[in-house]
Amino acid sequence: MANVRDFEYITEIARYGSISKAAEALYLSQPTLTKFLQRVEREAGQPLFHRVGKRFVLTPAGEVYVARAKSILQLEHQLQQELSDLAAMRSGNIRLGATAGRASYIARQVAPRFHEEYPGVRLMLTISHTERLLKMMQNNELDMALANYDQDFPTLAANPIGEDEMVLVVPASSPLVQKAQRQPGFRFPVIGAEHWKEQEFILPSSISHSYHLAMDYFRELGITPHVVMEMQDLRSVMDAVEVGIGISMFVSVPYRSGRALRYLSLGRKDAPKQEVSVITRQGAYYNEAQRRLMALLKECYHLPED
Repeated sequence: MANVRDFEYITEIARYGSISKAAEALYLSQPTLTKFLQRVEREAGQPLFHRVGKRFVLTPAGEVYVARAKSILQLEHQLQQELSDLAAMRSGNIRLGATAGRASYIARQVAPRFHEEYPGVRLMLTISHTERLLKMMQNNELDMALANYDQDFPTLAANPIGEDEMVLVVPASSPLVQKAQRQPGFRFPVIGAEHWKEQEFILPSSISHSYHLAMDYFRELGITPHVVMEMQDLRSVMDAVEVGIGISMFVSVPYRSGRALRYLSLGRKDAPKQEVSVITRQGAYYNEAQRRLMALLKECYHLPED
């Protein structure tokens, strides 16, 4: 009686049209695969391949056999995926990458809901800058990543979940909060550059995307910011703003409610923005738990002010 291995071997011979190439792909010796084919043809009662020189060409019986074999292999693959999904609901790891500014959002909003639904699945969070996360995705070191994605890698796919705008970040007690005004079409109260250009700034690290967007914006306005600190961890930037060391400028990543800081819009409809995406690998299979995590990343992506 034929088994899944029989179907796989026959389809590989048909694919390559060669015993030697199929044997190499299957990590078998050529004599072993030849004996296997002879046995299957004997059991089938007729040849599955014409021997044309060194080429193996399907006979009509072989075409029927291979068509059914592919269907059976597909069903077997689906079965394994469904079993994997069921197993993933009880155990396993998901390797998620995120930029520093979004890690707190994941920990506070996404992780609790995910853990409630999949208590046996371990969420392994790597926090780094976008370039490193994309490199890790390419090297199969992460299953997915939450980051901005403005490049084109043929092996990766971006699934947009929201858009962040460049904002001024100030302590909640700052006089700038009182000077800012709500205006139609702007998500946050608007503050003009004349009110903040002389302020001391705490900026994200120069390797971050936010840093380059901010510096481009300063140059466009002809402003040389008085930078008193640069910090690699965006959460630390927020902490420094909260205690009044200075103000900052970065894209409006979600932050926990209760923080004593405020986002202010820059007052321009064309202010720099960046699209945030869940980045996945092209053609990769994602099980139920992984797909649910992607959905939660999108569902929960909002700010306390919304």
